[in-house]
Amino acid sequence: MDNNIVEKHWKLFYKIGAISVFLSVLVMLTEIFLTALPDGARAELTIEQLFDMYNRNWFMAMRYMGLINIIASTLMLPVFFSLYGLYRYNLKVFASFSLILSFVGYVIFMADNASFACLGLAEKYFKEVSDINKTILLAAGEALFAKGASHTPGTFPGFLIGEIAGIFFSIIMLIGRVLKKSTGIIGLIGCSFLLIFEVISSFISSLFYEAMIFAMIGGIMTLVWYVLIGLGLLKNSR
Repeated sequence: MDNNIVEKHWKLFYKIGAISVFLSVLVMLTEIFLTALPDGARAELTIEQLFDMYNRNWFMAMRYMGLINIIASTLMLPVFFSLYGLYRYNLKVFASFSLILSFVGYVIFMADNASFACLGLAEKYFKEVSDINKTILLAAGEALFAKGASHTPGTFPGFLIGEIAGIFFSIIMLIGRVLKKSTGIIGLIGCSFLLIFEVISSFISSLFYEAMIFAMIGGIMTLVWYVLIGLGLLKNSR
């Protein structure tokens, strides 16, 4: 295929990547807004309380189990592929490795997430009349809850690999001379802080609220990083 046609296709994909990253930013800003709503604050729930939340407000219950992360992570897939396209000539090996890491992290996160499975169990639980069957459903829910609740050891591997992929892409931006170095610096700090937050929130739950300082700083810097990436993709799509 002619190189000009290939480059034209890549420029079209850069536009798609830019749209995707801006949509991801909107989704994450929505997550901040949802935190202020009833059932939005982070709280330790029993499986019965989670099922009750599913019964009262299925969306907020699924959000508690990571629905917003699913949407944002899915929107970021074309963004990471676009970043590979930007650096496919001067840093192809590193860009390829980072792209693979991002997809592996996404697949692991999606496999571990239990928001939809818990929705099905909650529906069965409230339709069930037998106490024995309800106990069985609660036990099944406990297993899913332990495996798929956000910011717990069950979902840590997916978050870990995803944040490492973000760190690698940030380093590529620092040395790749396509996007501005400042974009790479902001991404490196943001992803590193979010990784620290994930480690603490997953394994030292008693320090969760103290760890929120890392989440806030990392989250804000990551949002800025995404906006800068989107602007960079738009510039390179022309």
